[in-house]
Amino acid sequence: MSATAGEARGETSSGLSVAVLVGLFVSLFGAPVLGRFDLPREVGTSTAGSILANSLSSWLLVGALLVVVLHWEDRRLRSIGLRMPTRREVAVGIGAGFGGVVLGLLVTGVAVVTLRLEQPETLSAITRLSLPIQLAVVGTAVIVEEILWRGYPIERLAELTDRLWVGAGISGLVFLAVHYPAWGLAGAIPQAVFTAVLVGVYVWSRNVVVSMLTHGVINVAMVFVLPSFL
Repeated sequence: MSATAGEARGETSSGLSVAVLVGLFVSLFGAPVLGRFDLPREVGTSTAGSILANSLSSWLLVGALLVVVLHWEDRRLRSIGLRMPTRREVAVGIGAGFGGVVLGLLVTGVAVVTLRLEQPETLSAITRLSLPIQLAVVGTAVIVEEILWRGYPIERLAELTDRLWVGAGISGLVFLAVHYPAWGLAGAIPQAVFTAVLVGVYVWSRNVVVSMLTHGVINVAMVFVLPSFL
């Protein structure tokens, strides 16, 4: 584990409280709940409009969660793993991203050949967007998803249960369940690999910036690099 991992919490746990319950709900289930209100339809019916609206709603959730952490729980951002990484952590985060891409592609390749799966429509839709929108979508996912589904829930659930693996397992399973409707089986297979890597990196480092680096490498490879070879 990272040498500074013990500092991730920032201060002593405050235990179970209404603020923590609200924070867990916002981080783990806020996205699917907002999805039921069909915000993209209010913004526009185009693919770009829908994707940007989803990105906007994700940022709203992060804003709400940070308010909970800073003003309701009265804790620091370090308590959700938000701090500057060391050089070693940066190297591991980037390396894990490349490793995750390779492993994800290998597993997906076997599954595609065996199950005769096709590329998920969500990925195809993203690759057809203009470069600025692609960058906005990728950047949003890298930052927002690591705060919502790694930093906050893993730390708080680990504090509540005194079991780090409980927080890691629950956050990972919820993350996959939330994304399955949009990605389907073809997308869920690499997503499972990537999620395992991201959760593993966070558990090792207890630093959400490190998992953001890993996530960034994976997303850049999948959105900008891989499609050019297909």
